[in-house]
Amino acid sequence: MVYIDDWDTFKKAVEELYMESPLKTRYLIKYRNVDTKLVLKVTDGPTCIKYKTEYASDIKKLEKLNRSLLKKMLNTKKNLETKSSETAQQTNNITSPKISKKKKGKKGK
Repeated sequence: MVYIDDWDTFKKAVEELYMESPLKTRYLIKYRNVDTKLVLKVTDGPTCIKYKTEYASDIKKLEKLNRSLLKKMLNTKKNLETKSSETAQQTNNITSPKISKKKKGKKGK
């Protein structure tokens, strides 16, 4: 797990990670009231990126990142549907060879 100190670097790394594997990427926000710390974690399994802050001013940055990721997630679903329909059309155009079935006789005769 890597903690990134600079917000712009973190945001760029998160967006790149999401674009590489949109179906596997998870996003976690954790706030600890005892420590007054906010931890953002983005992972796709093998890669994990974290950002930790104690400042309330970073909440606005978090909201912008959330909006950006949500827009990408909504657009990805539409793109995946169009891609899957295109591949379905391509597979429908492919004809498979016809296999003749042999009739089996009854046992004992």
